[in-house]
Order: sequence, then C-alpha cells, then structure tokens
Amino acid sequence: MQNQNTTTTSDRSLLTDKELHYVKDYLSWELLAMKKCNEAANNCQDAQIKQLIQETGRKHQQHYDAILSHLR
Repeated sequence: MQNQNTTTTSDRSLLTDKELHYVKDYLSWELLAMKKCNEAANNCQDAQIKQLIQETGRKHQQHYDAILSHLR
C-alpha cells in the first residue's frame, strides 16, 4: 500500500505535500529578504552600501524567480 502523499520513483515531477510546504516557505523567505533589502536600501545614505544592499536584493529576486521557473 502506497502513501498518497508520496510519488513513485518513476514520476518525480510531482511534489509531496511536505516538499510543497518547504518550497512555499523558501519562496516566502526570499520574498521577505527582497522586501527587507529594498527597505534598507531606500533608507541608506551611503551610496556604496546602498548599491551592495540593492545587489543583494536582486540576488534574492533571482533565487525567487529561479524556484518559480522550476515549478512551471
């Protein structure tokens, strides 16, 4: 008898409920990191630090987009 929450090894294109929960959490963390970087950059007075924070925010955006593209 196979658990309904798991997939067979021949069909790993589907995610288990637990895996989907982890992906949702990861996407939420990346989104929060993007927002925090954006807020910090907007409040930063030093141009070099502001640029570093913006680059970090863009990296989080890239991670977010990459995960979404894998799910499509």
